Amino acid sequence: MLPDEIVSEILSPALTVPEDLFSDTSGTSPFADYTPSTSAYLLVCKDWLRVGTPLLYNVVVLRSKAQTIALAVVLKDNPEFGRFIKKLRVEGGYGAAMQTILKSAPNVTDLCLSLSIWSSDSTNGLCKGLSLVDPHRFIVVDPIQDYICKNKQSDALRQSVLACIRSTWQNLRIFVYPYGGNTNLGTPEVWIKRAQDLSEALLDSRVHTIALSGDFWSHIPAFIHSLCGIPSLQLLEFQHPMNRYDHFLISQIDTNPLLKKLAKYTLRTTEVAPNIEPDIAPSLNPNFIPMGSATEETREVLWRRVLYFAMRVEERRFSSERRRHGEVSKYFHRLGLVYMYDSIRLDSPSTCGALQKQLEGHPQLGSFIRYIFTDPSYDFRGPIYDALFAILKRTTHLEVFVPLSKITRRTISMEILNLMGQTAGKSIRKLATTLEYHQVLSVDVFEPFEALSDLAIGGTGLGLAPTQSGFPSDALKRLHTLCIFDDSSGNFFRLFTNMRLQSLRSLSLPYYIPDKAALTELLAAHGPNLVHLIVAQVKAFKLLDFCPNLLDVQVNRECDLRLLIPSAPHNTLSKIIIEDFPAYIDLKALLKFDSSKFPALREIQLRRLRWPITEHEISKSLVVPFAESLLQKNIQLVNVDGKDWTPRLKAGFRVHKS
Repeated sequence: MLPDEIVSEILSPALTVPEDLFSDTSGTSPFADYTPSTSAYLLVCKDWLRVGTPLLYNVVVLRSKAQTIALAVVLKDNPEFGRFIKKLRVEGGYGAAMQTILKSAPNVTDLCLSLSIWSSDSTNGLCKGLSLVDPHRFIVVDPIQDYICKNKQSDALRQSVLACIRSTWQNLRIFVYPYGGNTNLGTPEVWIKRAQDLSEALLDSRVHTIALSGDFWSHIPAFIHSLCGIPSLQLLEFQHPMNRYDHFLISQIDTNPLLKKLAKYTLRTTEVAPNIEPDIAPSLNPNFIPMGSATEETREVLWRRVLYFAMRVEERRFSSERRRHGEVSKYFHRLGLVYMYDSIRLDSPSTCGALQKQLEGHPQLGSFIRYIFTDPSYDFRGPIYDALFAILKRTTHLEVFVPLSKITRRTISMEILNLMGQTAGKSIRKLATTLEYHQVLSVDVFEPFEALSDLAIGGTGLGLAPTQSGFPSDALKRLHTLCIFDDSSGNFFRLFTNMRLQSLRSLSLPYYIPDKAALTELLAAHGPNLVHLIVAQVKAFKLLDFCPNLLDVQVNRECDLRLLIPSAPHNTLSKIIIEDFPAYIDLKALLKFDSSKFPALREIQLRRLRWPITEHEISKSLVVPFAESLLQKNIQLVNVDGKDWTPRLKAGFRVHKS
C-alpha cells in the first residue's frame, strides 16, 4: 500500500487543470474539444477515490447546463466536496443550479466568468450566487466576436458583477481585464461601454494587480488610462507581448507618468534556432584511416551506407528538398555520386540546361537518377523541351516523375511520354503529368510501362489515334492507382476502359468527368476490382452498384448521402468521405439516410465540418442529432481531422444515488 502523499503525487498531473487553460480569455474556449473525464481515475480503487476527490474538485470548469445541474446535485448530497473547490470557471449562465454551486463553494479563490451570455441562457442563479463567494482573483472573459450578446440575461449578470466589485468582494486583489484597444474592424460601441463601466467599478475596489488580456492594435484607450486612478493599484500588466516596432503604442505609456510607473510589458523577440551541428574534436591521430584494416569491398559497403543517410537520400525522395554537399575526398565523391544524382529537381531552365550538359559529358550519370521532380511554373517547350528530352534519353533507371506541387502538373508532349516508355518503361513506378493541348493520344502509348503502378494523367482536347490492332488490353499490368484529373475529350476514359488493368485497386476522378456514359463504362469495366474510389460529384445513378468491393468512397463536392444508397446492401464499404451536405438539406432528410444498406459502414467524414463548441451552437446544429443517431448504429461522423462527435450530458438525465 502506498502512502496517500505518494498517491497524490501520482494523480496530480492527471487531475490538475493547467493554469494557462483555466485563465484563457480568447474567443474559443480551450475546453471546447471533448476529452474523456478525468474522474475515471477515481474508479480505480478506494484509495484513489479518497485521495483523488480533493484534486478533482480543486478546479471546476462548467460548460453546459446539464453539467452544472449534475454538480449541484452532487454538492447538495455531499457538502464537503464544495469546500475542495478553489478555482471555478463558468462559461455560461446555466440557470438556478449555479446558486447552489456558489453557495456550496465558500473557499473559491479564483473565479473565471464569461460575460457573453445568450438570451436563452438564464443567469438568475449566477446573479444571486456571486455575492456568496469572495475571490482573490477574478477573470473576465468577453472577447470581440462576430456577434456580441446583448440581452437581459447578459445585462443582469454584468450589473451583478459590477456590484460585487464595488462593495461585496472584499478579498479581491487580482483582476484580469478583457478589454483592449481598437481592432482592425473597429471597436463596437457596446463593447467600449462595457469596458468603461468595468473601469469605473474597479475605482472602488481594493485590487493591486490588473492583468490586461486584450490586444492593443493602435492605441491605449481612455478606459485603460482611468484604471491608473485605482488607489490600491500597484501593477498594470500587458499580458500579450508588444511588437518592438510599435513605437507609438509604447510612447503612450512613456508619456503618461502614472501609467509608466504601473505598466509592465514585454517585447516580442525572434528566437534563433540553435545550431544542431555537433562540435567534433580534432583527431588525435591525423593519419588514422577508419576501417583501414578491412577489405576494400567491406569498406565500400559500409561507407556507401553511411553516405546514404548522410546525404538524406530518403528525405530528398519524399520531400524533393534541395541539398548541397561539400567535397570531402575523391573516395567519398566516387561512392556518393550515385546518391548525389538520385533525386533531381528540374525547377528552372538553367537547372535543366546544366543537367543536360553534365549528362552529355558523363552519360553514365543518367543511370543514377531515380526521382525527377518538375517545377509547376513552366511547361516543357522550346529549349527546355530539348533539355528534358536529352535528360530523359539517358535516365535509364528512372522510377518517379512527378511535379513539386500536387495540384499543378505542367504539360509534356506525346514525344516525351513515348521517350519515357522507351528508356525507363521497365523501371518507372510513378508518373504524374499533363499532356499538351490537342495532342494525339496513341492507344499503345502506355504499353512499354511495365512497372508503372501509380499514374496521374490528364489532358485537354486530346485526340485518339486510330489503330487496326485494337486497344492493348494487357498493358499496365501492375497499375494499382489511377487518377484521371482532366479528360474533356473522354479519350482517357475510353482508353482505360478497354484495358484489362488487372491490378487496379484505386481510381480517382477528382475533377472533370466527360459524361455519365463514359463513367458508367469505366466503372463497369473496373468497378469490381476497386477498393478505393474518388469522384468529383454524385448524380442520380447507382454509383456503388458498379463497385461491390469498395472499402471507401470519396466525393469531392457537397453530396446528399441518399444518392449513394445502392440497389442492394453493400457488404464491404466501411467509410464515406464527402465535402459537406447540400445547403437545402434539413434534419429530417439527414435522418432518412438508410444505413441498413451499408452493414459494414463505420465512418462518415465531412471535410468541411466544424463541430459546435458551445452549448448554444450545439442546440442549433443539424449535424449533432444526425451524428448521435449514427452512433446508435455504430457509425461515427467525423470532421477533416478525424475528430468524431461525443454526446454531451443531457439536462434531462437522472442521478442515481447510492
